[in-house]
Amino acid sequence: MSTPSPPPQPPPPPTPAEPSRGVWTGRVVAGFLLVLFGIAWLLEVLDVVEVPWDVFLPAGLILVGVVLLANVRSQASQGGLIATGIVLTVVLALGLAVDFPISGGVGERREAPTTQTQLREGYRLGVGQLTVDLTDLSAAELSGRGPTRMRARVGIGQLVVIVPEDMVVRVDARAGIGNVQVFGVEGSGLDVQRTVAPRAGETPALELVLSVGLGQVEVRRD
Repeated sequence: MSTPSPPPQPPPPPTPAEPSRGVWTGRVVAGFLLVLFGIAWLLEVLDVVEVPWDVFLPAGLILVGVVLLANVRSQASQGGLIATGIVLTVVLALGLAVDFPISGGVGERREAPTTQTQLREGYRLGVGQLTVDLTDLSAAELSGRGPTRMRARVGIGQLVVIVPEDMVVRVDARAGIGNVQVFGVEGSGLDVQRTVAPRAGETPALELVLSVGLGQVEVRRD
């Protein structure tokens, strides 16, 4: 009587292939850019430093392109690196299309200057709501050779400017995509602009130049 042969053993599991040099390089670059942009964003939110995003983002896009060119002979997939480049390209293209500032921080910010010295020439916010309350300023405080100019910009979100009830102002407001409301009169759509000039014979104490890339600009009296 013959002895039965043992059942065949299953083949050993395949050894996972080591990632190629191209995949490894792409992952390192993508991870490096994400960490770098995250740190920069955090520092700006905390008001530690103002990051020049208009230089920072194109530099990151150039780095992605250089690495892709360096790995052009590699047969490995560069999906992660390509996705990073696409995201950077979309952000830059959107910024150019609607003219919104990428820098300026994120969140809700309120400014309430009480003197001409405290009034800054420019206010800026990247994403969120920026409120500039000018109700504690007086025309006498702003008197001089001509109107005092104040600029304010928001990238994505809402910009609210409150002016005194009796102050003569000139307003130039614009929204790349969104809504503009000046003293109760509003308009919506693409590249919305509204200018409110003083009546004949009146000299404005303030000249407001306001813009939002994507969102709403509101000017009201209080």
